Amino acid sequence: MTVPQSMLVPLPAGLHVRDACLVEPASVAWHGIRRAALVPGERVAVVGGGSIRLLAAAAARQEGFDVDIEVRHKHQRIAAERLEVGSPEGIYDVVIDAAGSESGLARCAELARPGGRVVLLGIYQHTVPLPGVAGLVKELTYVHSIAYSRHDGIRDIEQAAALLAGNPTIAETVITHRFPLD
Repeated sequence: MTVPQSMLVPLPAGLHVRDACLVEPASVAWHGIRRAALVPGERVAVVGGGSIRLLAAAAARQEGFDVDIEVRHKHQRIAAERLEVGSPEGIYDVVIDAAGSESGLARCAELARPGGRVVLLGIYQHTVPLPGVAGLVKELTYVHSIAYSRHDGIRDIEQAAALLAGNPTIAETVITHRFPLD
């Protein structure tokens, strides 16, 4: 396969090629955290069950924020503990929806403080209603985030690769199985 050199990302020291598969989803998570426009001292929660949820939590932790994530299952709690994130308690300035579902959006609205932000990081396969009363009464701001980009001359994908290189526990936690190509 031939691709333009500008599309390539050199793997930083510390990121093994077998873990490089996480660079793209980590870029999506990193972009969402950047779009959240976090301010020091803000409380952050992440709702969702998959790898983007864990990667978003790891990216926010990298930026120095305490992060709590919603979990439903024991294995999710174990993964959260490995990444040093807690369980949601109280209300949050920023809630990231990595679930992409109606119930996920509803939970985000519950966890958000009045005037808070909900970052829409999940993929919504169908039209989903926003939690009308909760969003209206709390005057929530919904921030859309899709894929990744470049800002201030730096690509999200490069920052995501550096995140993974700097914390091998992320790949060890997110990658649960490895299968041969066949």
